[in-house]
Amino acid sequence: MITIKSYNDYRDVMKAFKSKKLNLLTVVSRGGLGKTFISEEELTDEAPLIFTGHVTPLSLYKTLYEKSKEDIEFIAVFDDVDALMLNKTNVALLKQICDTRETKTIKYFTASPLLGSTPSEFETKCKVLMLMNDLKPEDKNLQALMTRSHLMHFIPEDVEVLNNMKTFAKDKTILDFIEIYASFSNSLNLRCYKRAEELKNAGLNWKNSIINDLKVDQDLLSIHNLLIKYKTNTEREKHFKGSRMTFYRKLKILLSKNPQLKKIYNVGRIK
Repeated sequence: MITIKSYNDYRDVMKAFKSKKLNLLTVVSRGGLGKTFISEEELTDEAPLIFTGHVTPLSLYKTLYEKSKEDIEFIAVFDDVDALMLNKTNVALLKQICDTRETKTIKYFTASPLLGSTPSEFETKCKVLMLMNDLKPEDKNLQALMTRSHLMHFIPEDVEVLNNMKTFAKDKTILDFIEIYASFSNSLNLRCYKRAEELKNAGLNWKNSIINDLKVDQDLLSIHNLLIKYKTNTEREKHFKGSRMTFYRKLKILLSKNPQLKKIYNVGRIK
């Protein structure tokens, strides 16, 4: 198993996979980190065959066959393997596609006239990339595939996700807000920015969306808003819904990772 914690390292892995030296690579990470986008971007020159979500066994087989006629050593990307695993015939096809032998024989027998002139078996040297949000150890079919695969866990810290977000995000107000709270979270994803941007453009409450996405203590946002609205700590604690003790305790938490706020809002000495 390989653990990757930076976007640069993830791109390097995709570039290595592009060289077609790895037969089967599986990438596992929580959703919204951009693994699909980066993988497709790095593999674009190879025109990979990409499967997302539900696909019928017949469609899967015929598509693989047609692509193999064009390039016997093509790259196949399976995004959302869970959906494929719901069909036993798809599982059987996946096991053949992920065979460890360099040349794989793919077989599909059916009486369906939809198969047309497509042969019931063909050979391929395709390389396979599987992208997953979760690895379910209880799934025996998945276990069988994993024994054939190079397994990579992509687990960037939220600060790393934030830095990657800055490469494409344009709204500095949203970015600055996310940066204040990202250090309190371990669930930041790139979709968080996109949702906030859409809500802001629609004139809706985008800040609460970020707080909910990051699973951050709502009191930290309340105190942040009080810092903006009032000029003294006395006024702020007066309008805080919780106790005085809670106000100062959570104010310290907020400032511990955002010391710049103390100067910006003239926080002064904390009791």
